[in-house]
Amino acid sequence: MITVFGATGTTGAPLVDTLLAKGAKVRAVTSDPSKLGKLRDKGCEAVTASFSDLSALEQACTGADRIYLVTPAHLDMRQWKANAIAAAKSAGVQHVVLATGLGASPKAGLTFGKWHSEAQELLKESGLDWTFIQPTYFMQNLLWQADSIAKTGVYHDDLGGPVSWIDARDIADVAAEALTGAGHAGKGYGLTGPKALTGEDIAAILSDETGRSITSTPLSAEDAKGAMVAAGMQDEVAAAMVELASIAPKGYLGGIETTVSDVLGRPARCFRDFVAENRDAFVR
Repeated sequence: MITVFGATGTTGAPLVDTLLAKGAKVRAVTSDPSKLGKLRDKGCEAVTASFSDLSALEQACTGADRIYLVTPAHLDMRQWKANAIAAAKSAGVQHVVLATGLGASPKAGLTFGKWHSEAQELLKESGLDWTFIQPTYFMQNLLWQADSIAKTGVYHDDLGGPVSWIDARDIADVAAEALTGAGHAGKGYGLTGPKALTGEDIAAILSDETGRSITSTPLSAEDAKGAMVAAGMQDEVAAAMVELASIAPKGYLGGIETTVSDVLGRPARCFRDFVAENRDAFVR
């Protein structure tokens, strides 16, 4: 049995699909009871659990020998991960595949790197087998701007430098391999796409694939933070997101990792294909 936390999220949803396609027995966990039916329709067990409810977390882990753990970006994310790790150990789980972020380590200088590192170190100290899934920016994040791009023909670049975006489905596929294959315990998998792209590159790809003229315009850190807070993100978390984006102009988000091809034996999905698949979201 494999328990997948965040089973309706950006990486958890495709992970459930991939694991089921592999023939794995899956328990999908969500905090939203209204989503249980659709999860069960996929052919997996589905349960609800809050990351603040230790009893529910342990029940979600009971009978599972492996879990995938991901939490939303939130001020409580460190405690939530700590709760889930404690529940996994108590329930007899053997291996935890933990989603964190590229560059997370005890030496990290950024807020998110430090927060993710705390969870990684706690998992190491738990005595459980572990694998860290450490991705860069998700291609799916572009869809947050889809309506605006469709209406205005403008991509608002809040990064200002090259970023090696990764498709969340590749993250899920690597996680699935770590959960079902051998030799992944004790590994930290940095995950990126195959090419670093600037805002201008993204606008050019959008233009090519939609047949429209899409331009890129810088989005200030203040405006980017304001938009995230307006969308419901906590102020401190939005500030951490802006801090992360601030290193893009220095080239620190543009490095390329070969992990996807190394682990899966195929190339990482490219940004152009992602846009082509989602073309209708960017046109009116």
